[in-house]
Amino acid sequence: MMVSHSAIGHVLLRESHMLVLTYATLATVDELFRYKSQGFKLEDFPGYTPDQWGIKAHNRPWIEEAGQFARDQKVIEVGGYSLLPKYLAEKYELEAWIGDDFGMAHGEPIWSRWGSPLELPSKYPSVKYVFEQFGSSSSKYPDGYFDRVFTVSTLEHIPYHHRLAVFKDMHRCCLKRGGRQLHTIDIPTMSANLTLMGAVVDKIDKFSILKKVTGKSISEIRSWFELIRASGVKIAIPIPVPMQLLDRRILVESSDVVYRFYPPNNAPKPYRPSASLCIIIENR
Repeated sequence: MMVSHSAIGHVLLRESHMLVLTYATLATVDELFRYKSQGFKLEDFPGYTPDQWGIKAHNRPWIEEAGQFARDQKVIEVGGYSLLPKYLAEKYELEAWIGDDFGMAHGEPIWSRWGSPLELPSKYPSVKYVFEQFGSSSSKYPDGYFDRVFTVSTLEHIPYHHRLAVFKDMHRCCLKRGGRQLHTIDIPTMSANLTLMGAVVDKIDKFSILKKVTGKSISEIRSWFELIRASGVKIAIPIPVPMQLLDRRILVESSDVVYRFYPPNNAPKPYRPSASLCIIIENR
């Protein structure tokens, strides 16, 4: 009897060690200052300069700190232009990949304003590029191959209806005991009134009709954890609550980064700062 690659991946997931969410927090300004003082720096690349003070300037060193990277590991960043895999490959002598179709499934690459992604493999030979989306159980992303899977400000750009498949696919690829996923997810900040409403919804489940109608909770944070749980992950810790978004110590995207790097670059645009949800999923 023929068994599909997708079915094999799901069997492996059921037979593997338990997936557990062991860390969840919102990035803070203090952490960003600490990473800046430690001198974390990547080479210049499209959309990034070392003088950047946005949430990615926190998230990339956080990935390194929390990832516990080591020689000969196999790691993959899911999504987009990034020199973090190159940095990790050279610093830790590990095998680094980037997986993303860069929008090419829909014609012109969505990041073409930063140059052709097809030029990246020859430009950065220490990184293996796979130009294919996660979520389809592609054999180009082997079952149980990676020790680390991580994303930086990527998952929120995936259409809502496709996110569960992407999480399950990342689980399929990171099945080794001790495997670890690290994700930083942009969380839009809202008015104080809407934030308070989200906090109430987190406490009271009377608004389940909203979820039935829209497919998601009013609380953006809660929606992500509902999705993660649905993907087969045990939530072993308390999760952040919407009220934390009102804390001035929570890091949000800087106006400087929005002005310079959000399209259209170096031009005025609405400023809607996002916070950053940082999570770790471990395979135990």
